[in-house]
Amino acid sequence: MENAHQRMGRLTFVRQIRDSVTDVSVYLEKLVAEAQDDRSATFHLASVFGGDQEIGAVVAAAQEGLRFQVEFEDRRLLGTLGEKPVVYRASLQIPGRKRPVRHAILLSRTFYETTLGANSEARKTVLFDSTPKFVLHRLSARFGLPVLPHWAEWFSEELHRREAIAPMIGFNCVPAAVQGTKLRMLRLLSQGLRRKALLVNGS
Repeated sequence: MENAHQRMGRLTFVRQIRDSVTDVSVYLEKLVAEAQDDRSATFHLASVFGGDQEIGAVVAAAQEGLRFQVEFEDRRLLGTLGEKPVVYRASLQIPGRKRPVRHAILLSRTFYETTLGANSEARKTVLFDSTPKFVLHRLSARFGLPVLPHWAEWFSEELHRREAIAPMIGFNCVPAAVQGTKLRMLRLLSQGLRRKALLVNGS
């Protein structure tokens, strides 16, 4: 992981209250975002690293619904994580450093609700990875779909054919959004079985 910081972006927020200005910037390691226009987006996942105070300030800003600026590669976007984001925090002890590096993963409510049972009535699923096996696995876990691993390629092709899956903005990942309810996914699988495009035994 030598020079890993050179493969990271930046997440920044600036807040001014009367004569006081808060300007905080942390390393951005991963991002999943949904474009609103050329310069603004809804952020669904942001993995960030920094010091105690910086990470604490970023987490507080996310929970208050404040707007962030992210910079990665040749892009710059403004956006928020929406209401009631979910935050996971950790510490990493780095050899040669007296203080640990703080790590936070910020998730939008939409992204968090891809977990099993969180929102069974959802019409959109945001995924960190768009590879066929991952898509099938995450949708089956979310909705409790009865699937077999070798159905992944067919399932992905059907989602694309029906324009039910679309790429999202990603940094150090290749995310996608799948449109459809649990009932729609079950119907798609049922049609595949009836047409014998999906086999229960063998690939």
